[in-house]
Amino acid sequence: MKAVLLMACGAVLLPLALVTSGCKSDSTDPYGSAPTGSGPTPPNTIVMAGGVFSPGVDTVSVGTTVTWRNNDALAHTSTSDTGVWDTGNIAPGASKTTIFSSAGTYTYHCTYHVAMGMRGTIVVQ
Repeated sequence: MKAVLLMACGAVLLPLALVTSGCKSDSTDPYGSAPTGSGPTPPNTIVMAGGVFSPGVDTVSVGTTVTWRNNDALAHTSTSDTGVWDTGNIAPGASKTTIFSSAGTYTYHCTYHVAMGMRGTIVVQ
């Protein structure tokens, strides 16, 4: 029998028998979903769900704290393309914040899913 190799969670090649551990297999949503609170999303919160940042572009004022909330079943990061910040791992259901103290346009990505197009932009005015 041939061994089948697949990309598991965008990080490591593993035999087929092992890829189901820690990854949702639903083909309609490969990211799954983490438990979410009820009610509206608080201001200046970027939600990570379905392998995207939402909103993809957010405009805030200088001095604003932006929160990234992970509503996926997989870990994500918010990592500046230019090294300005890196939240590190944001576990499913968790969130992390960054304060933007200088005006500018800041592009960022998820370190784990950048190849899948998980990118966003913060415009600070």
